[in-house]
Amino acid sequence: MEQILKYLHLPEILRFNDGTAVTGADWSRRRCEILELLQENWVGKLPAEPVTIRESARVGYDSDWGMDGKAHTRVELVTIELEYETGVFSFPFKLQMPMGVENPPLLVTIGMSLEGIFSGLPPMDFASKGIAVATLSTNDITADAWGFEDGICKYLWPDGHADSDAGKLLIWGRCMGYVKDLLLARGCFDKTKVACAGCSRFGKTAMVAGAFDEGFTHVVSVCSGCGGASLLRGKIGETVERISNSYGYWFCEGFKNYSGNEDGMPVDAHFLAAAVAPRKLLICSAYEDFWCDPFHEQLTCIAASPAWTVQGKSGFVYPEPKDVAPGPRYAKINERFFEGDVCYCLREGGHGMPPEDWATLADFILQK
Repeated sequence: MEQILKYLHLPEILRFNDGTAVTGADWSRRRCEILELLQENWVGKLPAEPVTIRESARVGYDSDWGMDGKAHTRVELVTIELEYETGVFSFPFKLQMPMGVENPPLLVTIGMSLEGIFSGLPPMDFASKGIAVATLSTNDITADAWGFEDGICKYLWPDGHADSDAGKLLIWGRCMGYVKDLLLARGCFDKTKVACAGCSRFGKTAMVAGAFDEGFTHVVSVCSGCGGASLLRGKIGETVERISNSYGYWFCEGFKNYSGNEDGMPVDAHFLAAAVAPRKLLICSAYEDFWCDPFHEQLTCIAASPAWTVQGKSGFVYPEPKDVAPGPRYAKINERFFEGDVCYCLREGGHGMPPEDWATLADFILQK
């Protein structure tokens, strides 16, 4: 697999823009460069930060959701307000708190709605894991569609959105961070286990959220593919051109400019992953998810690993195959690589986030 990476001619994460080598002591400065490159060539410029973040409404009830008829979860419907110089924007999110658990880990997820198939809500038995889950809806923030005139965009760019400004992945990702900040201010969560996660376009969003917000200690991408966890150079399935034609508003114009020319990009997915270092990263793939290209998602783990090891951390750890040439190997179906700070798992089946992905996510948060 490392030989494959050599043929891809990836831009180096351990080289400054001027070509000098990066040491462990230099990582913070290199990470700033990487974030700047991602803003220019991937997600767009960071939007303005709110002056104040506050809670404006909360309704709660005890729930036996998915359990044995006894209330094990405290469910809250919360409205968060973001105050900008241009006005106040608010959106709701749903919080599920495990009852009887002191200082639980916090997981922030995102979907298309607070309920339904694209909700980002965990399966019913997830309540037994003892992890608090806050779920946002993208469409409550800004529509998952072309245009930057609705929702929060009116407050961020009252005079109009420029091609270099943040695409919607970064807008949604920052809002995941604002929800995290609001909840952590309560002082009732384990600040050493604060995760963000999502699947598909929301997996891309979670990776962007974690890359730009060091308050997330654990970052989880599930089947995020092109524009997320999958290396773009040599990738099968969805390409920069295809995703830009259909969902170009997720990115900035700099990303779309490399349609048909992934090899010319000054960044690739391992830059997005490396921005998480030295925190914990989990990339989950599905064997039959060819559109995302699970093998290129695992290659990202290997390519990004030096961002951890240069800091003395354990990057991506994988066993060598037996009785063949030495070197890393692709994961087998239903295999997890959980030894390092960069983790990977490959399940059977196709695109989506079934219960087994949620189980892997929970183990990652609780064990790492």
